[in-house]
Amino acid sequence: MIPCSVPSCGNPATGAVCRLCLGRLAGDLAEVADLVVELEATIARQVRTGQRVGSRPADVGLPYNSGAAEVARDLRNVLSTWVRDLWETYGPRRPMPTDGTKPDGTRGAELEPLDLDNTLRAMAAWLRRHPSWVEQHPAGGDLVDEITDAIERARRAVDLPPARVYCGPCPECGTDLYARPNRATVRCRECDMRHDVEALRSVLLDAARSTLATAAEIARALPRLLGRELSPNTVRTWARNGRLAKRGTDSQGRPRYRVGEVIDLALATPVRRRVTRDRATSA
Repeated sequence: MIPCSVPSCGNPATGAVCRLCLGRLAGDLAEVADLVVELEATIARQVRTGQRVGSRPADVGLPYNSGAAEVARDLRNVLSTWVRDLWETYGPRRPMPTDGTKPDGTRGAELEPLDLDNTLRAMAAWLRRHPSWVEQHPAGGDLVDEITDAIERARRAVDLPPARVYCGPCPECGTDLYARPNRATVRCRECDMRHDVEALRSVLLDAARSTLATAAEIARALPRLLGRELSPNTVRTWARNGRLAKRGTDSQGRPRYRVGEVIDLALATPVRRRVTRDRATSA
């Protein structure tokens, strides 16, 4: 077993990427189809600013959201780059014609063309179909880190919460399980067995407990398993208050913390409920 190469992980893995990170990647890629719809709506919306003068607004903003458009471009670039990289590394090859014979007498081979629509939906679905290529790719950790980061930025651009929570592999057949938020059980789409969500997520959390990570890395990876918000500033505040011990630093000198200790603090801290403006005003 070797450590997972995803920067925010370090769990034991049989390849470059551990099962937990592969599941997280698959869950994010499954959201791309819905994100595309939200991004297109956000990009195309008419943004009006300024105060009304007479019957017309004083100022009209851009007819599209440039920030969301940039996020969509970045997501397309990231997905297309890794699709191309994986295909060039693992895609099937066919023998070249006779004139392709190498100096040692062996015949060369050329890469089969990739038949894939150049859309975000198609590329995300294609990546989900090749988890073993991601797992074994020498740069698999960078792949997971870049794709999940691009999808998270797209999610923030449209203010869309995670649609499903990764619960780990099905104990019966090994299929990755994804539960809707606040659901107590999840049904496996392959073997039709139902499982307790909290029990499955506890297994995932236990697997991550010994990992060391920075505050930013923990805040990016942990909330989806905990089912609650957790900011890097919260982690750093716990450290300043003496509630959380620093466990060395990373290659850039940033403090690292044991994930298990952060989990215990997060679970012991009550979740603050937001008070709406109307309710606050009437109180």
